[in-house]
Formats: sequence, structure tokens, C-alpha cells
Amino acid sequence: MTKIHRPAPSHAVSFRQILRHETAAAHEAGEAQFSQFFAAPAQKLGWFLAAQAAGLGVLARHAAPGAICAGLLSDFLDRLDRDLARLGRPVHPIPDPGPGLLDPLAVDYLVLGSRLGTQVIDRKVFAETPAEAKPLYFQAPAAGALWKRHCATLDALSPADPRAARVVADAIRGFHLFAQAVKAQGAGTPPDALAPALASNSIDHPRPGRIATDTDLTPKEPT
Repeated sequence: MTKIHRPAPSHAVSFRQILRHETAAAHEAGEAQFSQFFAAPAQKLGWFLAAQAAGLGVLARHAAPGAICAGLLSDFLDRLDRDLARLGRPVHPIPDPGPGLLDPLAVDYLVLGSRLGTQVIDRKVFAETPAEAKPLYFQAPAAGALWKRHCATLDALSPADPRAARVVADAIRGFHLFAQAVKAQGAGTPPDALAPALASNSIDHPRPGRIATDTDLTPKEPT
């Protein structure tokens, strides 16, 4: 069982603050994996999308029922399938990490936090790009309302509740699974550059068959 180490301010600390503190190292390590994309987003776009598909896929396969992000997560994976099919970019799965489902609160924390981070990337990388020309993944609906709902649930959970330690452990495990999935995509290659085909993207395009139902973020975790 994971032992929760609480920050030591003078006022009461919410479980959400504790969760952020306990997962900070795993979160930062995951973010560091994406430095190559931030350095050359146009050249590494295909790699980034494959990494997102792999990471989100492994979270989806190991999520226990009850996550409020379930519908959004399915939509993200559909959009990523379409983007990667147009780029001709495969997704490399990771070995089965074994049994054990992730607590739905941990999955929500990872997936919804990741979506908010992707929205920040969207504003920076595609600031001058017409909405219809962006990859479909970046055209997905915002997750702000669900994130607020999730934060309220975390704040309502007592740090003394046995579930709290489980959520911390599962969130850390989820970060590590995501990191493994990202690593499996390699370093990216020149063909990963933004393909002209993406300029014709539209959510009305027919959806090709899922290119990797067994594929495996780094999730971004804002406050």
C-alpha cells in the first residue's frame, strides 16, 4: 500500500493537493519525454500523435469502470486513429503489463489533465493554423467542465480514506505505463512531419478501421 506523504503547510491539505504532490516526479519525467516534440513540433507531429495514441490506449485498456472521462477517451482514440491513418504512422504497443485495473479517479486525473495540457499545446503549436486544418486530435472538445467536476470529487475524498492511497498508487502506475508506451514509439523520423493530407481533416471524414486496437499520455496534470 502506498503511504501518502502530505505537504506541510499550516492549513488543511486537500487530497487533490496531496495527489499532485505525490505524482509530481512521475509527471515531470513524463513531460520530459516530449521535449523533442516541443523542440520541433512540425517534424515530430506523427511521433507525438503515436505517443498519445499509445499512452491513452494503455490507460483505456486498464481503466476500471466508472471514469467520467470514458466517452472523451474513446473519442480521443478515434481521432488519433484517423490522424495516424492519414499519416501512415504505425503505433507500437507495449508488452502486457499484467493484471490490475486502475482506479477510475486515477484514470480521470491522467486523461483529463492530459487534455488540458494538449489544449495548451494546441494554442502554441497551431496558433496560426485554421481549425479545420489541424489534426483531428487537436479538434476534440475541451475538457474543462469535466476537469472541474473531477477536482471536486478529489477534494471531497478524505486523505484518510483507504481509497486515497489506492488512487495515488494507480495514478503513479498510470504515469509509468504511459511513459513506457511513449518510449515504445522510438525517437521519431523525418516522415513524421505534418503531412499535407492532414490539411483536409474534418470530423465528417469517414472513420477508417482502428489501426491499433491493442496499442498502448504523457498526461499533463494542471491544477
